[in-house]
Amino acid sequence: MTTNFNTMNRRKFPRFAPKKDMYVLHHNFGKVIDISMGGILFNYVDKEYLQGSPPERGILFGYNDHYMDEIPFETVSDTVISKSPTSKPVIKQRRIIFGDLSVGQIQQLERFILDNARIPQLNYDSQLTDENTTEQYYM
Repeated sequence: MTTNFNTMNRRKFPRFAPKKDMYVLHHNFGKVIDISMGGILFNYVDKEYLQGSPPERGILFGYNDHYMDEIPFETVSDTVISKSPTSKPVIKQRRIIFGDLSVGQIQQLERFILDNARIPQLNYDSQLTDENTTEQYYM
Protein backbone atom coordinates (compact mmCIF):
# COMPACT_ATOMS: atom_id res chain seq x y z
CA MET A 1 0.00 0.00 0.00
CA THR A 2 2.83 2.40 0.81
CA THR A 3 4.41 1.71 -2.57
CA ASN A 4 1.33 2.93 -4.46
CA PHE A 5 1.12 6.02 -2.27
CA ASN A 6 4.79 6.85 -2.87
CA THR A 7 4.46 6.20 -6.60
CA MET A 8 1.47 8.53 -6.81
CA ASN A 9 3.33 11.27 -4.94
CA ARG A 10 6.35 11.07 -7.24
CA ARG A 11 4.32 12.34 -10.16
CA LYS A 12 4.78 16.05 -10.59
CA PHE A 13 1.98 16.56 -13.11
CA PRO A 14 -1.63 15.37 -13.39
CA ARG A 15 -2.35 12.86 -16.16
CA PHE A 16 -5.18 13.27 -18.64
CA ALA A 17 -6.92 10.87 -21.02
CA PRO A 18 -7.24 11.89 -24.68
CA LYS A 19 -10.55 13.45 -25.83
CA LYS A 20 -10.37 11.32 -28.97
CA ASP A 21 -7.65 9.19 -30.50
CA MET A 22 -4.12 10.42 -29.84
CA TYR A 23 -1.03 8.65 -31.16
CA VAL A 24 2.71 8.66 -30.62
CA LEU A 25 5.55 7.58 -32.88
CA HIS A 26 8.49 6.41 -30.79
CA HIS A 27 10.26 3.50 -32.53
CA ASN A 28 6.75 2.01 -32.77
CA PHE A 29 3.39 3.60 -33.52
CA GLY A 30 1.19 3.58 -30.40
CA LYS A 31 -2.13 4.76 -29.03
CA VAL A 32 -1.86 7.20 -26.11
CA ILE A 33 -3.56 6.10 -22.88
CA ASP A 34 -2.73 9.23 -20.89
CA ILE A 35 -0.55 12.32 -21.16
CA SER A 36 0.86 14.93 -18.80
CA MET A 37 3.40 17.71 -18.91
CA GLY A 38 5.86 15.09 -17.66
CA GLY A 39 5.30 12.22 -20.06
CA ILE A 40 3.06 9.76 -21.89
CA LEU A 41 1.70 6.25 -21.40
CA PHE A 42 0.86 4.39 -24.63
CA ASN A 43 0.10 0.91 -25.97
CA TYR A 44 1.66 -0.48 -29.13
CA VAL A 45 2.18 -3.67 -31.10
CA ASP A 46 5.74 -4.90 -30.66
CA LYS A 47 7.53 -5.38 -33.95
CA GLU A 48 10.30 -7.93 -33.57
CA TYR A 49 12.08 -6.66 -36.67
CA LEU A 50 12.72 -3.29 -35.01
CA GLN A 51 16.05 -3.87 -33.35
CA GLY A 52 17.89 -1.62 -30.95
CA SER A 53 16.72 0.83 -28.35
CA PRO A 54 14.03 3.44 -29.02
CA PRO A 55 15.19 6.80 -30.39
CA GLU A 56 15.67 9.80 -28.12
CA ARG A 57 12.97 11.83 -29.89
CA GLY A 58 9.41 11.15 -31.00
CA ILE A 59 6.25 12.65 -32.49
CA LEU A 60 2.77 13.18 -30.96
CA PHE A 61 -0.38 13.26 -33.12
CA GLY A 62 -3.72 14.67 -31.92
CA TYR A 63 -7.17 14.12 -33.40
CA ASN A 64 -7.48 17.64 -34.81
CA ASP A 65 -4.33 17.57 -36.96
CA HIS A 66 -2.18 18.92 -34.13
CA TYR A 67 1.20 17.33 -33.87
CA MET A 68 4.49 17.90 -32.10
CA ASP A 69 7.76 16.52 -33.39
CA GLU A 70 11.33 16.29 -32.15
CA ILE A 71 10.15 15.74 -28.56
CA PRO A 72 12.90 14.33 -26.33
CA PHE A 73 11.72 11.03 -24.81
CA GLU A 74 13.19 8.72 -22.21
CA THR A 75 11.66 5.27 -21.67
CA VAL A 76 10.80 4.55 -18.04
CA SER A 77 9.12 1.17 -18.54
CA ASP A 78 8.18 -1.13 -21.40
CA THR A 79 5.98 -4.07 -20.36
CA VAL A 80 3.99 -6.80 -22.11
CA ILE A 81 0.26 -6.40 -21.47
CA SER A 82 -1.11 -9.01 -23.90
CA LYS A 83 0.59 -12.03 -25.40
CA SER A 84 -0.93 -15.03 -27.10
CA PRO A 85 1.07 -18.26 -26.74
CA THR A 86 0.00 -19.44 -30.22
CA SER A 87 0.35 -16.30 -32.27
CA LYS A 88 1.78 -12.86 -32.51
CA PRO A 89 1.41 -9.89 -32.06
CA VAL A 90 2.59 -8.93 -28.62
CA ILE A 91 0.90 -5.84 -27.17
CA LYS A 92 3.13 -3.72 -24.97
CA GLN A 93 2.72 -0.63 -22.84
CA ARG A 94 5.48 1.97 -22.75
CA ARG A 95 5.79 4.75 -20.20
CA ILE A 96 8.04 7.61 -21.24
CA ILE A 97 9.05 10.88 -19.66
CA PHE A 98 9.89 13.98 -21.61
CA GLY A 99 13.52 15.07 -21.69
CA ASP A 100 14.67 18.68 -21.55
CA LEU A 101 12.06 20.73 -23.39
CA SER A 102 12.71 24.22 -24.67
CA VAL A 103 10.39 27.05 -23.60
CA GLY A 104 8.72 26.84 -27.01
CA GLN A 105 8.22 23.08 -26.69
CA ILE A 106 6.70 23.51 -23.21
CA GLN A 107 4.22 26.05 -24.58
CA GLN A 108 3.47 23.76 -27.52
CA LEU A 109 2.90 20.81 -25.18
CA GLU A 110 0.57 22.85 -22.95
CA ARG A 111 -1.50 23.85 -25.98
CA PHE A 112 -1.44 20.27 -27.30
CA ILE A 113 -2.77 18.92 -23.98
CA LEU A 114 -5.43 21.63 -23.69
CA ASP A 115 -6.64 20.95 -27.24
CA ASN A 116 -6.43 17.15 -27.23
CA ALA A 117 -6.89 15.88 -23.67
CA ARG A 118 -9.98 15.51 -21.49
CA ILE A 119 -9.38 17.88 -18.57
CA PRO A 120 -12.11 17.54 -15.92
CA GLN A 121 -11.28 20.89 -14.31
CA LEU A 122 -12.27 22.72 -17.50
CA ASN A 123 -15.92 23.11 -18.33
CA TYR A 124 -15.86 23.07 -22.13
CA ASP A 125 -19.44 24.30 -22.41
CA SER A 126 -18.63 27.56 -20.67
CA GLN A 127 -15.44 28.41 -22.55
CA LEU A 128 -15.41 31.76 -24.23
CA THR A 129 -16.09 31.86 -27.96
CA ASP A 130 -16.00 34.65 -30.51
CA GLU A 131 -19.64 35.36 -29.67
CA ASN A 132 -18.96 35.39 -25.91
CA THR A 133 -16.12 37.79 -25.38
CA THR A 134 -14.80 38.82 -22.01
CA GLU A 135 -16.17 42.33 -22.59
CA GLN A 136 -19.69 41.00 -22.02
CA TYR A 137 -18.68 39.74 -18.59
CA TYR A 138 -16.63 42.71 -17.42
CA MET A 139 -18.75 45.71 -18.45
